[in-house]
Amino acid sequence: MSDSATPESSTTIPALSHESTHESPHESPHDNTRDELTPAEVADYLQQNPEFFMGQDELLMSLALPHHRGSAISLYERQLALLRDRNDELKQRLNRLVSVAHDNDRLFDNSRRLVLALIESNDLEQVTETLRDGLENDFGVEFHALILFNKQPVESPVRTENQDVANSVLGDLLVSLNGGQKVVCGRMAEKELEFLFPNDHPSIGSVALSPLNFPDSVGVLALGSRDENHFRASMGNLFLGYLSDVLCRVLSRFL
Repeated sequence: MSDSATPESSTTIPALSHESTHESPHESPHDNTRDELTPAEVADYLQQNPEFFMGQDELLMSLALPHHRGSAISLYERQLALLRDRNDELKQRLNRLVSVAHDNDRLFDNSRRLVLALIESNDLEQVTETLRDGLENDFGVEFHALILFNKQPVESPVRTENQDVANSVLGDLLVSLNGGQKVVCGRMAEKELEFLFPNDHPSIGSVALSPLNFPDSVGVLALGSRDENHFRASMGNLFLGYLSDVLCRVLSRFL
C-alpha cells in the first residue's frame, strides 16, 4: 500500500484543540482535555496575518456577524458597511474644512474692506460711523462700544470716560489687557456691562474686550452679543486684536 499524501496549506493557524492519540481503557472519550484558543488569540493571529482570508471565499461566505437589529450579515457586508461609514465621516470632515475655509475667506474680505474704509476716514466722526457700519452689516455684531479714557472731559465724537472711573470698574480686566493679553472674552459682571453698554447691558450675554493704547491715552473696543456662549475664552481673537491695532493707528491721526 502506498502512503497517503498530506495536503499542504500556504497559511497555517494554530490548532483549535489538542487531542490524545490513544485512550486509556479506564478513560472515557469525554475526559480528553481541550486547550481552546481564546477570542483574543484569534484576533491577534488575524491581525498578524491580514491576508489569511485570501482565497477563502467559501469560508468568508459562511461567516456571519450579529446585526444590531438581531439579524445576521456576512463579513463582507459588515466590512462594506464600515467602509461606507468611514467614507461618510471623511466627507463630513472635508465639508467642515471647506466651510471653515469659506468663512475665513469671507472674514478676510470683510476685514480688508473695513480696514481700508477706516484708513480713508477724514475725521473722528467718520471713523465711528465706518466702524459701526462695518461691525453691524459685515460682521453681524449686535453691540459694540468704542471708549477712550481721559482724566478730563473731552468733547469728541468718540465716547470718552474718566480714566479713574474706568480703572475702578474695569480694574481686573484692564490689568489682564495691560499684562499682554490681547483680548478678553466671556461673561462679565453687571457693573462692567453697565459701564461698557449703558443702554443695552440687560441684553448682553457675552463680551469680547480689546485694549486701545495711544501715546497719551488708552481705551477699549468692546463687542457684545445676546448669546452667552458667543464670545468664549477659548475662541480665536486674531480679528479683534488686528482691528484694535488698526483703530489705534487711525485714531492717533485725529486725537
